[in-house]
Amino acid sequence: MNVKTYLGFDVGTKRTGVAIANNLIAQANGFEVVVHHKDGSTNWADFDSIINTHDVDLFIVGLPLDQDGKEQEMTFIAKSFARKLGERYNTKVEMVDEYLSSNEAKNQLKYNHYHPNAERGDVDKRSAQLILQTWLNEKKFD
Repeated sequence: MNVKTYLGFDVGTKRTGVAIANNLIAQANGFEVVVHHKDGSTNWADFDSIINTHDVDLFIVGLPLDQDGKEQEMTFIAKSFARKLGERYNTKVEMVDEYLSSNEAKNQLKYNHYHPNAERGDVDKRSAQLILQTWLNEKKFD
């Protein structure tokens, strides 16, 4: 079996969480957070550093839809990021519904109103992990 590597992304305007997995183990792990530039532009240099370190076969980007499954402002931002990501690294991109991934990440990390100083980077990494794991769970690996 050929081992394929996947990177998952929880796209944000300030930070983007990154997770990694492969088809052999099929278990996602959040491992990095890219902090974007103060002007809101994407920090491609940090993405270059991460992506060029791994032989990535596929990118999975979270698609933020509202509770009714409709697009919102972040949907367009995530779609734009996914398009640019695929073009920049000449790698296929798939999108997966990420509804409530950040809330679930906070719950898993026990970051709620009792923890006002929650580390957002941890939430972003966990959200990326949940997005990638959702995609992995939907696939059947030989």
